[in-house]
Amino acid sequence: MAPSPPSPSPPPPPLTISVTGESTINRVAERGVLKAAVKSTGLSQENVSSDVTNTCNQLRDILLKLAPKSADGLAPPDAPVTQFSMSGFATHSYVKRDKDGNECEREFSASTKFEAIFRDFAKLGEVTSTLFRMPHVEVYGTEWRLTSATIKSLGSESRKAAMEDAIQKARDYAAVLGRNPVAVDVTEASAVSTARAQQGAARPFDATSKTHVDGMTLEPEDVSYKTRINVKFHAE
Repeated sequence: MAPSPPSPSPPPPPLTISVTGESTINRVAERGVLKAAVKSTGLSQENVSSDVTNTCNQLRDILLKLAPKSADGLAPPDAPVTQFSMSGFATHSYVKRDKDGNECEREFSASTKFEAIFRDFAKLGEVTSTLFRMPHVEVYGTEWRLTSATIKSLGSESRKAAMEDAIQKARDYAAVLGRNPVAVDVTEASAVSTARAQQGAARPFDATSKTHVDGMTLEPEDVSYKTRINVKFHAE
């Protein structure tokens, strides 16, 4: 009697591949957010309050001219400032002591913060220069942002790129074992938009994108949209 043919080898056990897909997309900032504070300190509560109030009124007048509103209450497309906001007053009083521990006169302080979102970077430079020269004003700096529409578009583009990155990684691992990976689970770990400081002069700017502040030329930073996903594959 002829021997029975050997039984076929059992299929290899299923393989699970877990990888992280990442994507980073850079765009030139479309908005500059000027951040500053108005502060005053002194021995007269009335004078301190008056300093902050009068300075805030000056700032409000400057920004209102740059952020006109149409009949529907929205800023027109060419408005240099799209919106601005000021916080409520914060007040404080305290008594200092001299080197011998004796109480000195009570001092009073008042402050408020404000932000203005600029579409026009030339106006941003002009206003920043003005604020540098104003008493009781401290300029914290500029935060660079993208518009909501751009962030939405980049989110879609970045998610696709992150998934393609994960698929390529899984294929690299599976190819060594002669397997074919199939995605079975996707989890978004993070999706954020952050300003990215430039290194050197890697990218040219035209004249309209530069902001001049007291003789200095400031260039809008790149804003990075980053997506990170965790993907699980089954490979057979």
